[in-house]
Amino acid sequence: MDAVLGADPGLRMVMREWPVFGEGSVFAARAALASRKQGRYADFHRALMSQKPRAERASVLRVARSMGLDTQQLQRDMGGPEIAQHIQQSNALAEAMGLVGTPTFIAGSDSRFGAISSTELAELVAASRGN
Repeated sequence: MDAVLGADPGLRMVMREWPVFGEGSVFAARAALASRKQGRYADFHRALMSQKPRAERASVLRVARSMGLDTQQLQRDMGGPEIAQHIQQSNALAEAMGLVGTPTFIAGSDSRFGAISSTELAELVAASRGN
C-alpha cells in the first residue's frame, strides 16, 4: 500500500476496522480505533497487523505498552460510542458489499480479497479510474 500511495499523490486511502476473527479481533479493532486519541493509530495498526498469532487481549496490550501507549487510557477509550459505531458501520458496509473477509481492497466498485502485490493494487486503482 505504501508504494502505491507514494507513487500516486492523488490517491486517497480509507481504512476501516472490521474484526472478523472473533473476540480477540474485536478487542484489537477497538484498541486500534482508541489509539487515535493518542495519535498513534497508523503505527499501532501496523504493529498489530504484523503479529503472527491472531490478536488476543494480552498480545494487543503488550504491543500497546511496547509502543509507549497509555494502556489504561486506551482501555477507557475503547468503550466510547464512536468505537462501537465504527465497528457496527463496518459490519453493515461489509454485508451490503458482499465482502468475504480481510484484508479487502476496494477501488471504485471493484474489490479484491486477500493479500495482493503493489502491482495488483495499482492495477485495481487504475481500472477503477478507467485507465
